[in-house]
Amino acid sequence: MAAPVTEPEVAVSAKNKLLDLNHKRLERFVTLFPKALVSDDPDTIHDLRVWSRRLQQTVRVMVPRPAPAKARKLIRTLRKVRQAFGACRNLDVSIDFIQQRQHNTGAAIIRQSWQMVREELDAQRSGEISQARQRIARHDIVAFVDRAQALIESADGAAESIETLQQTVWESLKDWDDAFQVALEKRDVDSLHALRIATKRLRYRGELLADLGKRALKSPLKALKEFQTLIGDWHDRYILLEYVAEFISRPNFLVNHPDIGRSLLAEMEKEKLHNDSLAEEILSKAPKVRDCWNRLRPSLKNKSLHLNAQ
Repeated sequence: MAAPVTEPEVAVSAKNKLLDLNHKRLERFVTLFPKALVSDDPDTIHDLRVWSRRLQQTVRVMVPRPAPAKARKLIRTLRKVRQAFGACRNLDVSIDFIQQRQHNTGAAIIRQSWQMVREELDAQRSGEISQARQRIARHDIVAFVDRAQALIESADGAAESIETLQQTVWESLKDWDDAFQVALEKRDVDSLHALRIATKRLRYRGELLADLGKRALKSPLKALKEFQTLIGDWHDRYILLEYVAEFISRPNFLVNHPDIGRSLLAEMEKEKLHNDSLAEEILSKAPKVRDCWNRLRPSLKNKSLHLNAQ
């Protein structure tokens, strides 16, 4: 029979998992960084932003609280890279949506209307890509890697780090529930945006804990991912509506293109009605997500995951 695993052995195993995960996430991020300087591929931009978040979570969990200056600088760099491409990402999802609308409609005037908006967004994207590259080019990626590796290697107390991560997951879950309660009460754009951000934060922290061996998180994370997709669709349509509103509000546009204007206003009305319905679906499904996390209560050591019933 195998000998029982001692506490020191558990600590070493936890530290090795954290180190390995950090190195993998660092490698993924720095592989995508130079690609974003030369590639216009929307998937590259999306992946760079995703892996910047994932690396940020692993850095946060490995350093003590409050984070030392070097760690804060590292996190600021990750956040700036992500923010640099934020507008590009919004444009990418809107352009993709327009392509779907053009493909699915048989009316020539609707296709023409969406084509005009698409050409405008394509032009905006070109400018945003250029600006984003200029912003991230200011960061020395080699120096970033050196700082990140030094910080990772110097981190001690893996067991404490995992306990800290469990605490942050607990805090994120409470924040998510608070955001849901506000959205349920107010049912406005700002509160839904806040719920979307809280969903992202909980998911990325939960995924990190799952990667470190908390298999019980698989089902709650699946429910949260599906919920994030739903609220992400709502957000993407809202952004598109903002772009279209800005497009038709340009000086003399409605005077010169009343037919296109009418077509786009009709399309906006349909999308707004769809998004209003989507918002209600989001609020109706949130309690099921919360219940899924409630059932996780026994699996996070020292922290109850129970949430008050609605």
